[in-house]
Amino acid sequence: MTTDDGLTVPDHCARALAKAQRTSIDVAGALAVAHSRTGGADLYLLIYPDRLELASPGTMMGTGAGRERIPLPEVTQVTARDRLFRSSLEITTPTTTFSFPTDRPTAAYLAALITARRTASPDNTALLANLASLHAAGLLTAEEYATKRAALLGD
Repeated sequence: MTTDDGLTVPDHCARALAKAQRTSIDVAGALAVAHSRTGGADLYLLIYPDRLELASPGTMMGTGAGRERIPLPEVTQVTARDRLFRSSLEITTPTTTFSFPTDRPTAAYLAALITARRTASPDNTALLANLASLHAAGLLTAEEYATKRAALLGD
């Protein structure tokens, strides 16, 4: 399967999505899902348009369930690293570097997807529509509307 960005989705991501859904991990709105087993526990990496999430159902070896969010603006670098037996996706923030073990095609795909999301301009469509409705309802003057619209569009 190929995305709108021209990236080929690895089979691993499709299997990880199905597995996450079976283990009751909320994946609604996720652009991609990857799975790894670390220290006897299942770990999922979920990529959203605005953030990354690490989720664990906490079902193995007494580990606790949890979810950690990493806003995309906090990600400073993403690298797919090839190792001897297995690759990894390394995600760096100002405070830490996290390594997510996976196969080579998945690491490369996730690195490209995260990089594309980090460099994408924000989608202000909903904000512009809301602004237009406020103006149409008479809650914003024409001058206020023009100023706020220009700010959203970066004019």
